[in-house]
Amino acid sequence: MKKARLIALYLPQFHPIPENDEWWGPGFTEWTNTVKAKPLFIGHQQPNLPADLGFYDLRLPESREDQANLAREYGIEGFCYWHYWFGGGKRLLERPFHEVVQSGKPDFPFCLAWANHTWSGVWHGCPDRILIEQTYPGVEDYTAHFYAMLDAFRDPRYLKVNGKNIFGVYKPKDLKEPELFMNTWRELAAKEGLGGFHFVAMVDFPWDPVAGGFDAYSSNPPVAMVTRQEVQPLNEELEKEILKWRFFSKEKPELPQVYSYQSFVENAFPDKTLRRDFHPCVVPNWDNTPRSGKNGFVLHGSTPQLYERHLEEAVDLVEDRPEDERVIFVKSWNEWAETNYLEPDLRWGNAYLEATRRAVTRESSDQIRVHFANVRTAHHSPHSGYDRFIDFVPHRRLPKAASFDSVTEAERERLYQQAKKEVSWYNPSDLELESAVNELACGTNRHVCHYLYGENSLYHTGRSKDPNKKIFVSFHQPPAAHLEFVRTREPLKNVDGVVVVGTNQIPFFSQYIDPAKIHFVPHGVDTDFFAPNPGLKREDRILFVGNWLRDFDTLVAVSKILASKAPQLVLDVVTLERNRAFFEGCSNVRFHSGIPEAELLAKYQEAMLLVVPMKDCTANNSVLEGMACGLPIVTTDIGGIRDYVDDECARLCRPGEAREMAEAVLALAADAQLRQCMGRKSREKSLAFDWSIVSKTLMDAYEKSFS
Repeated sequence: MKKARLIALYLPQFHPIPENDEWWGPGFTEWTNTVKAKPLFIGHQQPNLPADLGFYDLRLPESREDQANLAREYGIEGFCYWHYWFGGGKRLLERPFHEVVQSGKPDFPFCLAWANHTWSGVWHGCPDRILIEQTYPGVEDYTAHFYAMLDAFRDPRYLKVNGKNIFGVYKPKDLKEPELFMNTWRELAAKEGLGGFHFVAMVDFPWDPVAGGFDAYSSNPPVAMVTRQEVQPLNEELEKEILKWRFFSKEKPELPQVYSYQSFVENAFPDKTLRRDFHPCVVPNWDNTPRSGKNGFVLHGSTPQLYERHLEEAVDLVEDRPEDERVIFVKSWNEWAETNYLEPDLRWGNAYLEATRRAVTRESSDQIRVHFANVRTAHHSPHSGYDRFIDFVPHRRLPKAASFDSVTEAERERLYQQAKKEVSWYNPSDLELESAVNELACGTNRHVCHYLYGENSLYHTGRSKDPNKKIFVSFHQPPAAHLEFVRTREPLKNVDGVVVVGTNQIPFFSQYIDPAKIHFVPHGVDTDFFAPNPGLKREDRILFVGNWLRDFDTLVAVSKILASKAPQLVLDVVTLERNRAFFEGCSNVRFHSGIPEAELLAKYQEAMLLVVPMKDCTANNSVLEGMACGLPIVTTDIGGIRDYVDDECARLCRPGEAREMAEAVLALAADAQLRQCMGRKSREKSLAFDWSIVSKTLMDAYEKSFS
């Protein structure tokens, strides 16, 4: 059973036309730009090429059938064909849709969206070049337009809302006389025995309804949305990475506008989209640099998991509406030169289609709705950190607490200071998060509110009296550190599940909560990003990464022993700037702080081993990343470290024993065969901690709490 009506926007520009031949050269189609695309920055995925459907030509009915069969299989109800009417009877790219209507094939629902905009060379660096102008001659032209499409409007395949044909308008504010246009068509529809029109305005952010009598609204993302919100572009970070690797040039690189796809997803549906007449629009990806090069716009870092979360949130917005009104637009089915498509490609295969089907068919009764009650925190790498669960566990935005706005500033300050006395890392924003958790109403669906960082955020959360709402909290600190920074155990009585990342935490929390509610869910690592690269390996590099609970005194002592016994070895230390003073006088140390992610990855990949002396630990990001990159590990046998490593991949040393640790490093440095063997074991063991696997363990813990 489908929970929403997914209508995918469909581009017909996959066949040559005389106009495009004249403007861009003989044989031009959307594929022309797609295949010539090039990566413009580190990590930029271009070109993106089709898989199952190949480089199709939409003049072929077989290609159109294949598209429809695939869309139907994966939960798409129909296509919304972009339709070009420039006024005065001038049309472009009409052949594929005309043949769909005249042939009756494929037997797949459709509707139309009027792409009412002037074609220019703006995306090709020629904004002043007008190719064909959009005009609005008046009632006679509106009438001609209607009758030109009447066969389509009468087609039984035409998609409807409450008996009325869906018709989108791309630029509603550009219509010279919107009410005249729509009233003309409504009158003509009545005259011709049609049920009428459901006019949809596709508006730019901030997505306010426009005047003119439209029946519904949809968003026209993504460019205007992220650029007009308080979302920071990624350009500065990317420029730093590029300059790091340009050894002979300091010239600032020319980049397109680059934003995080994740930030787009997190901001996609503000409160105003809760309107009943708003049809959500979801975007699987966006990168129009194949058309526009450095003048383009990129949503960087899209994954099928993030897209699935994006679509699930849209489904949530419409599922309480009458079935006919649960319309969601997908932008798009096949905009290849905007990297904006659901069709299979060589990188992801059918993964985006599979995510689509899951999101639109998953039954509420067998799905736990997860709400993560924390924002992301800074780490030494965007691919690091416990909040990567956000990318792998389908979850929903936690609705804002309506009651929070009515609380006075003085009362908020009192509540904040009350929590701050007991929870050292508590932030003012945590108060609003806790209010949202307390206020969440579940209805008949099962919900989990999960605090990813319990040492920060848990104080004012009340006990859930709703059997369909469970409250989970993750704790990361070993018992001694937890006691230092969290001075109360009272909030634990209000939670339904405690997640620990080290088994050394279990005895401690068992004093305060039923052990059956404690779940060991290992910390994860991105084994796709953190991976070996034999081509970078160096025989003189040892690596240390990290800050929290690291034993810097022991590390300094180890470095001095190594300098004496193996002066050819270089110890790369990646940590915070405030730790630089520890290493004054250490001749073999190369100190690094605030380095770009690409450089950090290269440091892992070129090192022959990772050395991490620790004062205490539960899980350890750096150890997991080193393992994923195929490094032997030399670390302290303390806390929960044995939950992640063993003697096959690591040398575990007694706390504070610098000489023992230095000897372990020297022995490995002298034995390439042993390093290779241990490195293979490290990589193998890391795969068990991939985020995709530990996320399933977390979901199992949620499920258990409802049994």
